[in-house]
Amino acid sequence: MFRKSGRLKLSASDRTLKMTAYIFTALFALLLMYPFFYTVSNSAKDNVKIYDVPPKVMPEAARSLSIVLDYSGLGTVGEEQLLDKMKRDNILAMFSTLSEYPRDSLFEIKTYGVRDGKTVFYSRAHKMKLELQRDFGVYQGSAVKKEVLLYGDRYVKANEAIGYEFDPAGLSRNPDLPKSGSKYDSRLLSMFADTYKTEGAYVGSDVTTKNALLLESYRYYFQLPSYVYANNHIIARYSFMAFWFNTLLVIGWAILTQAVLCSLTAFVISRLIGRKAGNAVLLYFLGAMMIPFASIMLPQLVMYKEMGFYNNYAALLLPFLYPFGFFVYLFKGFFDRIPGDYFEAARMDGASNLYLYAKICMPLSKPILSLIVLQTFIGNWNDFFWAWMVTEKQNLWTLNVALYNLSSNGSTKQNFIMGLSVIMIIPVILLTAFSSKQLKQSFAASGVKG
Repeated sequence: MFRKSGRLKLSASDRTLKMTAYIFTALFALLLMYPFFYTVSNSAKDNVKIYDVPPKVMPEAARSLSIVLDYSGLGTVGEEQLLDKMKRDNILAMFSTLSEYPRDSLFEIKTYGVRDGKTVFYSRAHKMKLELQRDFGVYQGSAVKKEVLLYGDRYVKANEAIGYEFDPAGLSRNPDLPKSGSKYDSRLLSMFADTYKTEGAYVGSDVTTKNALLLESYRYYFQLPSYVYANNHIIARYSFMAFWFNTLLVIGWAILTQAVLCSLTAFVISRLIGRKAGNAVLLYFLGAMMIPFASIMLPQLVMYKEMGFYNNYAALLLPFLYPFGFFVYLFKGFFDRIPGDYFEAARMDGASNLYLYAKICMPLSKPILSLIVLQTFIGNWNDFFWAWMVTEKQNLWTLNVALYNLSSNGSTKQNFIMGLSVIMIIPVILLTAFSSKQLKQSFAASGVKG
């Protein structure tokens, strides 16, 4: 039975079947995406919370802790001496609190130094910033003890890395302590007075919830390589962006060379040589796809080394100068379906073969080009083995190689690795989501069924 709109009215059983199909599709989609969501969740957690049993899907709310120290009882002290004492106390307060409360989701620590009712010193640090300093920076491999934290000029370098504000006339930042105090007051009072013996007297603390701090963690995940490979001046300056550049360079080169070389090869096979010869050449390219990479891996590596193409950009880029057989097959099949009248009319006007290729074949091949761009991007975004084999210099690593080496570092925490993994996964998900319609059209135009 038809409705007035002309659409076929579904029966009750058909509607039930359709609804069931939608429900199961949604459930399977959620099941497939669960590992990604769980990785995102773990990347936003404290490192110690990742190992909780049973595991929690959602991270705890991020907290900000403000600590107030009073320097009014120091008497007459010069500005430089006062600043030095506040720098010392700032490092003691931040790192001791981070060490004492590893499971409290304290993602931000603020230190206020007050004197005569005015705030003269302020410093703020995200937890991930402090962990980078403790694991790879000034305090790498050091215990959280007063004599260790203040040894030499360590505390000076740590303050420079964290950042601070100091003005004896008073800052505009003023702490707003709760009247009832916080749950950390008794423990912090004991720590600062007895264990770490700060110059400033502990006044109180305040704890607030700031879930935006969870997202701020990703800023410091980006900075991880500049700490781990601080001796490499390129990575120390550009950090994770150096690996992005290498990856995008390889992908851009791969897309350009494969689009040009595969289309040129297919044009010759389809339009310039006989059918039997064309099929033989096409069979050669398709047959080359059947050779496992493992069987040619070592000979190819030895060949590249002998030619001087090792541990440089040539080693990453030269393999794409060979046309990929499947793309040649796609182009050839598409060119075969272009009406011959187009070519005959152009030849009558004196068009060359290069003109036929550039002005007729390529403009009509946009669906195939879209498919090749997507497949080349995703394939090379996920590529690891060859780039890992031919690069030893850290500034030549692609994203996957960098992530592998960072994860192999015993000092790198799991939340940092998961955060970087999320950053790498998101571009592929976005590209696939926004180009899904174009991908379907490309498959339809190429004649590939699936």
